[in-house]
Amino acid sequence: MFQDTLLKSLVFFLHTEPYLDVKPFLVRVARNLWIDDCRKTNRRRRTLIDQPKLYYTDNDYVEVRNAIEWLAERFPRRNIEMWLLANYFGYSMLEIAVAMGCSVSAVKSILYRTRELLRNRDEMLESRKVIHLDVERWSRAIMQDRPQCILSEG
Repeated sequence: MFQDTLLKSLVFFLHTEPYLDVKPFLVRVARNLWIDDCRKTNRRRRTLIDQPKLYYTDNDYVEVRNAIEWLAERFPRRNIEMWLLANYFGYSMLEIAVAMGCSVSAVKSILYRTRELLRNRDEMLESRKVIHLDVERWSRAIMQDRPQCILSEG
């Protein structure tokens, strides 16, 4: 975790000017990495308990990619990112709001509308242009259990 924290902070400081007091920034980066790691192990632990013993543990990339493409055809980028952070990675609404730079009420509203549209699939007739780079980034984030990839643009 120490090395990951230093790597993240060095990459961040390549693109911005360093702060005078770096300690709070490093603590925040380490805390976020620790939270992501705890969620990852809890998610794996839950799937191992819920499912019978399988001969493979890797997700099927084609299924993940198809599901993400289906979402990308029907929802805006912001809705998909919030939905993945909340429902797949287990982020709280406050954490999503901070990560995406919006209010908690906006997150609640977008997640509510997304869930309602998913429940009423018959009403979804409009198809959006699929941005394949976003689909690849989201698929990679799920396959690698790295929620920070959802928020990064590259």
